[in-house]
Amino acid sequence: MIKGFRHVCLLVKDLERSLRFYRDILRLRVDKIITLKGSHLEKIFKIKNAELIYTKMRSPDQPKKSQPIFELHCWRRPRRLPRKNYSHVSFSVKNLDQTYKKLKRKGVKFIASPAISPDGKTKICFGYDPEGNLIEFMEDLKKR
Repeated sequence: MIKGFRHVCLLVKDLERSLRFYRDILRLRVDKIITLKGSHLEKIFKIKNAELIYTKMRSPDQPKKSQPIFELHCWRRPRRLPRKNYSHVSFSVKNLDQTYKKLKRKGVKFIASPAISPDGKTKICFGYDPEGNLIEFMEDLKKR
């Protein structure tokens, strides 16, 4: 049945603002930006005159040959607003304390500062993208 993980997709109202966050601040790499309209969208979504712009992105260390794991979708027609009925998107980082400080200086809002998990294996914190989507940042800690 399930072969493997494919990607996470967020609906966004403002694609450029979201790209500035995910590309310029979080440093995800843009693989491609695609505009879809016409019969294909009408067939798979059953919506006449639909237009969707979406961005496929990958993490900086993700091999180019692999499928991009992150997408941003922005509907032009009909105008669809994001729903906040998912939990969160999670990113691994090398040094969470440094990442937290850097992102905070760039205006990213966080719920709390980084904390070590009860089992001592990870350091974790949650913040928000410009549209209010919850983002988890995690650092795997070396065994001491």
